[in-house]
Amino acid sequence: MSEKSPKADKTGSFIGIGVTIAFLAGVLIFLLYPAPIDSYKKQAELFTVDGVLDTDQADVASKVPGRLMELKVEEGDTVKEGQLLAMLDTDEILAKKKQAQAGLEAAKVLLEQGEIALNLEKEKTGSQIEQAQAGVAMAQAGLEMARARLEALENGARSQEKEQAVQALIAAKAAYETSEKTHKRIKALADDGVVAEQKADEAELAYRSAKAGYEAAKARQSLVFEGSRKEEIRAARQQVLEFTSRLQAAQSALRLANAGYEMVDIRKSDIAAAEQKIEASQGALDEVNAYLKQTKIISPMDGSVTMIVSHKGEMIAPGYTILSLARTDSYWVDVYVDETKWSHHKVGDTVQVEIPALGKSVEGKIIKVIAAADFATKRANNELGSFDIRSIQARISIHPSVKDLAKGMTARVNFGGKGEN
Repeated sequence: MSEKSPKADKTGSFIGIGVTIAFLAGVLIFLLYPAPIDSYKKQAELFTVDGVLDTDQADVASKVPGRLMELKVEEGDTVKEGQLLAMLDTDEILAKKKQAQAGLEAAKVLLEQGEIALNLEKEKTGSQIEQAQAGVAMAQAGLEMARARLEALENGARSQEKEQAVQALIAAKAAYETSEKTHKRIKALADDGVVAEQKADEAELAYRSAKAGYEAAKARQSLVFEGSRKEEIRAARQQVLEFTSRLQAAQSALRLANAGYEMVDIRKSDIAAAEQKIEASQGALDEVNAYLKQTKIISPMDGSVTMIVSHKGEMIAPGYTILSLARTDSYWVDVYVDETKWSHHKVGDTVQVEIPALGKSVEGKIIKVIAAADFATKRANNELGSFDIRSIQARISIHPSVKDLAKGMTARVNFGGKGEN
């Protein structure tokens, strides 16, 4: 019997250790690596997932503070959208409404008074301006006439006027001399009894008239050539000064009348302020009316009263829940489905939903799928980054024709193998 060499024993030991390591590595790989996902894709079969019915819920609150005076509903009551649910105390708001209304009426009175004052101011100012303008026109006309007369007196007669005076004197002298000779001749004949005394009288009258005309012509020529007297010129200058003063006074009155339009602008400003006050008062009244409207708590939707939080006589703060409502015309159930069973289903498929509380099965429709749901834990199970299988969240809506449903009821969703459209 031959004796084994130490080298051979050492080699056998290494082989044994290697086989053991390989076996342990295989076991470890089997434990850490899940089977490929394809192995989960078995022929789909009917499966059921439990969930609970859910619906939209609203906490009904008040926008204004106040004491709860009346509740119109109780828990479990069915209500319609727009239905009166509760009422708050309105005494304080009604008092504020009276104040707002009084402020609005006062602003309207101010506006009316302002409009009347504006019309009166316009009429008054217009009348004063017309009178002042007439005064200015009269003063200007008088001044122009006074200046013309003064100029005529200061400048004296023109050459044409002097020529006319000379010619008039010559004519008057000739007429005078002729009538004088005629008068003497007829008077002598009358004295001798040749002609009637009446003819002598007529000749004498003509003579006297011609003599008066001659004297007037001489005075006229003297006036034209000598010029106006100093007292006439002085009087004319005084008249110019007087009309100048009248014009200045009339112009001052016109400026003052035009300044009256500043009061018109002030009246317009008063009206604008009154209009702004009306707008502000109307805004305050609208705000109070809005608050008053908020004292009536109205249902925001069709539903049922699930909980009464506040009771009659309690003080309600803005935003504090008075009662809760659940919608009764739209129910759904959220379920979580193993992703390996989901391959034959999609949004829009119909499924059967069993409601144990009602003892019947109703139709449902898949309306939402959240493919990236994190319901299951994503845990790496080997160094290559594989993960455990996840669940898919699906929402199934219940047909609105189904009656007697209630939030929180158990709902069993039966998924078929191929899904239905």
